[in-house]
Amino acid sequence: MKHKFVGRRTSASRLLLMASGTLLVSLAGGALPAQAQSGSSQIMRSYDIPAQPLRSALRDYMRQSGVQVGFPSEIGERVTTSTVTGSFSAAEALSRLLTGTGLTYRFTGANTATLERAPQAAAGAIQLGPVRVEGSDGTSGVIFDETANRVPDSVVATRSATGTKTDAPLIETPQSISVITATEIRDRASESVKDAVRYSAGVHVGGSSGSIRSFDNVEVRGFAPTPLYLNGIYLPYIGDLGGSPQIDPYLLEKVEVLKGPTSVLYGQNYPGGIVNMTTKRPTPEAIGEVVARTSNRGQAYGAFDLSGPLDTGAGLLGRVTGVASTTGTIVDHVQERRLLIAPSLAWQPDEDTNLALIGHYQRDRGRPDYQPLPYVGTVVPAGSYGRISRSLFSGEPGYNDYRRDQWAIGYEATHRFNDAVTIRANGLYLGVDDRYRTFFAGGYVTAADNTPDYTQMRRNATDYASNNTVFGADTKIEAHFTTGAISHETLVGVDYRWFDNDYTGRYGFGNTTLNPFRPVYGSYNEPRLGARWDNQVEQIGLYVQDRMRLGPVVLTLGGRQDWAATDNDDLLTGIRTTNKDQAFTGRVGMTYIADNGLAPYFSYATSFMPYAGFDGESRPFKPTTGKQYEAGVKFQPKTIDALVTMSIYDLRQQNVPTYDFFTYLPTQRGEIHVQGIEFEGKLALRKRLDIIASASYTNSVYSKATDGTEGNKVRFMPPWQAALWAKYDLSSVNLFGVSAGVGVRYSGSGYGDDMNTFKYPSYTVFDGSLTYDLYQSPLHLAGAEFSVVAENLFDRKYVSGCSNINNCYYGKARLLTASLRYHW
Repeated sequence: MKHKFVGRRTSASRLLLMASGTLLVSLAGGALPAQAQSGSSQIMRSYDIPAQPLRSALRDYMRQSGVQVGFPSEIGERVTTSTVTGSFSAAEALSRLLTGTGLTYRFTGANTATLERAPQAAAGAIQLGPVRVEGSDGTSGVIFDETANRVPDSVVATRSATGTKTDAPLIETPQSISVITATEIRDRASESVKDAVRYSAGVHVGGSSGSIRSFDNVEVRGFAPTPLYLNGIYLPYIGDLGGSPQIDPYLLEKVEVLKGPTSVLYGQNYPGGIVNMTTKRPTPEAIGEVVARTSNRGQAYGAFDLSGPLDTGAGLLGRVTGVASTTGTIVDHVQERRLLIAPSLAWQPDEDTNLALIGHYQRDRGRPDYQPLPYVGTVVPAGSYGRISRSLFSGEPGYNDYRRDQWAIGYEATHRFNDAVTIRANGLYLGVDDRYRTFFAGGYVTAADNTPDYTQMRRNATDYASNNTVFGADTKIEAHFTTGAISHETLVGVDYRWFDNDYTGRYGFGNTTLNPFRPVYGSYNEPRLGARWDNQVEQIGLYVQDRMRLGPVVLTLGGRQDWAATDNDDLLTGIRTTNKDQAFTGRVGMTYIADNGLAPYFSYATSFMPYAGFDGESRPFKPTTGKQYEAGVKFQPKTIDALVTMSIYDLRQQNVPTYDFFTYLPTQRGEIHVQGIEFEGKLALRKRLDIIASASYTNSVYSKATDGTEGNKVRFMPPWQAALWAKYDLSSVNLFGVSAGVGVRYSGSGYGDDMNTFKYPSYTVFDGSLTYDLYQSPLHLAGAEFSVVAENLFDRKYVSGCSNINNCYYGKARLLTASLRYHW
């Protein structure tokens, strides 16, 4: 097998490991626990201070924080503070206490602070008001507000760069975007990105997407696979065949699902949307975290995250994140192991210039099982045999295997020329070298009397090996100016994408059978070489976007021209083909932002996606195209931390290949029409209550087809979905330090094949969590917490989806994880 980039991968891996070691040594002194660094101002403690007059509030604060606070006597009269409840550093707690009082604070030492009036912000002081706090430097009291790349410790995010490629409020973006923050990922102990997005509206991860843990397959608004991006750069994906990277959620600051056509900013894509993952960056304050976790599946998990300044005078910051994990699942013989190290550096030589280098190396090993099982035996009983056990290993212990080595090196650079013009550039070079050996079920053997023999399940063996490499770069200039009464935020950019897919496939169709009710292993045939190719995809795009504001109205206009080329080299037949395509895509959107926080919006967007192959007249397929109309309303109240989105959309994908019912010759007369309604809301109320709610209806239909499916529902996408998660701090009932979470997820019944001959049933499952702040325990461990998270709490046995009559997939069995986390 030809691997053109193995040497580069090895060099990159060694470079990343060396950089990680160097950063660990450097950060060991700079990101030690705050107790050893700067006294009480950075220690994470639990606070419970009710709203009250300033003097008594400060007494409570000093008792709970260990910080002495002084102030002139004249500013303490007739001042009422805000409630502070939860775990914070001393600086965070003080800023929340003084919110709305018109006072500032300044740390004069590690354990001392003073208050001042703040008619104007004094140099080095904080103008306190209804701002969202991320963290602070314990000696200066500087508060970090939310940005597109850094989210507060909250389930609510209000800014994003995914929808506009600028740091913009979500309420101003004329498309629906779901944001899953690191806090939400941690609260539910999400093991993968697809686990993290399960509570999002219009997103489905059931069926084959949820059955295997090694890949993040996500369906959005009826389309799959949804393209994945890392820091705005495309990640390679060739389906469930392997060769796809997987980003560990512990590396991430947040996950965003941008719904609807996205080609105006990102080029060739399916029309359902994209998933963009934002990695953690080095921070100006020294922070750290270690996590240990286990589960009822024998998991042994450890992770760490160290970040902070390496050289304050030179503006050099560093961060190192690592994960080591091994776990089983409910499926017999399955075992998965992961080692991950992710170093990053940031350099800010002056206030106008930033440069960051972000990388990771990941090694995955294991024995997976895709576990596709027949409809009969899962959805319905197989006669007297009943239903197949969820623990059935459908492959062979001596055959099934998965190995993946993944590495990435990326950069981000920003320079502000003046208040009006900024240039930004980011890029990513990523490689995946993997091999995936597994079995797929093929239904039951038919007995002599023409009835199915439920003791003999057909199996097909597969052996996939891929070496995939992608390079992406995006450079853009952002300009701010006015024309009359209209203010402009104009973006002009160019991005480039190159992707190489070196693939070898071995297939063993009609392999040995297996009794799914009493399996006996050890008999199988090695598959034979069936495919060998080396394909390359190249794309360059030029785009322009103008976000114009006139009073409460924000108008977004964008256009993009793409040139794409696909080079398909079949190494078995020696046939090589090249397809070249170009397309213009655009978006127009308008948002009206009312004073009460309501923001109705409307948008129209288009997309394109090259399609390999030829029609019945030997003409190359044209790209499929997409177009969407979307209208909705967003609500961001000014008094509480919340964001709600309601949307309705009409989405079409055209030029879809369809095969004639009689001649079976392909044409591009097909069309998929999706209409839907979505609701999603997130609320974080003073660290006491978090609520996440979503509901969606997705009507996905083959609106045009020549293969007999016209008018049928698209398989695999349940029309109705809903989810609710709530987490509550139980201090109000005298359970200090304890918070409890409960979640419920509903997925409706859907069709399991394109001909709509059968359906899989709906299901409802419950999740839950308990968290205990150990500072409130007799041990008084500041910054430590213990949590237990339950997925499918009542262990319901259900089928999460079917892709055909022989391939149905069980949903996850009950998973209980217990974590101990210490952060500073």
